[in-house]
Amino acid sequence: MLPWETLRARDDRRARRRTDLAALEQLEGRQLLSYSSLGYSLPELQISGLAGPVASWGGSYQVTVVLQNTGASTIIEPLSLVPASEVAVGPDGSLVPPYYVPSSADAAASQIGIYLAPRPHSLAGAIEIGTATAQALSQNDIERFNVSLTLPQQPAGFRSTGVYYIRLVESSIDVSAPIPVRFISQALPQLRATALDLPDELQPGDTVVPTFQITNLGTANSGPVQVALVASVTPDFNLGSSILKPIYNLVGIPGQSSAPVKNSAHHHARLYGSTIYNNNVTPAQNVVTFTAPTPVTLPTSPSTYYLGLVIDPNNLLTQLSLPANRLELIRTVGPATSGLPPAGVVSTPLSPLPQFPNPPDGVPIGNVNPATYPFPT
Repeated sequence: MLPWETLRARDDRRARRRTDLAALEQLEGRQLLSYSSLGYSLPELQISGLAGPVASWGGSYQVTVVLQNTGASTIIEPLSLVPASEVAVGPDGSLVPPYYVPSSADAAASQIGIYLAPRPHSLAGAIEIGTATAQALSQNDIERFNVSLTLPQQPAGFRSTGVYYIRLVESSIDVSAPIPVRFISQALPQLRATALDLPDELQPGDTVVPTFQITNLGTANSGPVQVALVASVTPDFNLGSSILKPIYNLVGIPGQSSAPVKNSAHHHARLYGSTIYNNNVTPAQNVVTFTAPTPVTLPTSPSTYYLGLVIDPNNLLTQLSLPANRLELIRTVGPATSGLPPAGVVSTPLSPLPQFPNPPDGVPIGNVNPATYPFPT
């Protein structure tokens, strides 16, 4: 061993023992666009989706597929400058304009497999529960569509209840993130009152127009359902309760096996992370909002009582479960205030007389009858 080789080995050992050395800077990752062997851009598909959060074996189920083509041509293609939305089919079946050809970054139609997996990050043991065909997708474009399925009966290796995961697999081996779904024992509706809009202060004899929301937390469509506004001397729906007429008839409410309704993805929509999933203004499909078509006058006695909603007051539906207290979203009416008349909705027909006082110059303003109050000329 040469002397300088001994010194080099000693320096290497010292370097390994030192703990104050700065870590080597990692090179920044670079993701390049995909190109063909001739230099043309290629399509790049990304798949994601939505699905109903609750399901049951053998029941109906809905999945929303979102397919995005992030590929974009970076080389001028003279025959592909016309947007695909402007291309039409002529009477003889040929394209108009006739010189149009698709861009090399456009994606052809593809097949989507819908799988149910026992684990979130693996397709091991997954079963295919449905398929769908995605139409051809232009470059830098997005498509969104719903797929209605009928789930199989409980397969071997899967529990009757529990959490499983939906995975969407595109034919080019693009796989979506896991979408959790909770399986319950039966395909039945489960209706709950989730909102009731009434004045903050209620007194006996007031006239109101209630607005309420009914949510189906089950996995099956409810079918037609009745909802009643009920007055009761106790916070319960019992023999002493009074159903205020009329009883409201609602159409069927889908269960949570339907995919949530969110922002619709349009062609050339701009996506920022999961922005298309975060529209809280649009309600989900399993929620129905209803406003009474006519005013309702509350009972004038007793001086204090309770007001709430009762879903299916005549017990015509079979549900997963009922609330322990069937009088939901309870409001207190009263105590009655002496000397004040009942308040609420009051409407009278418009009079042909002016709806605003005359100004100092004597010329009427507002809603006037020209025959009675002619304007000066």
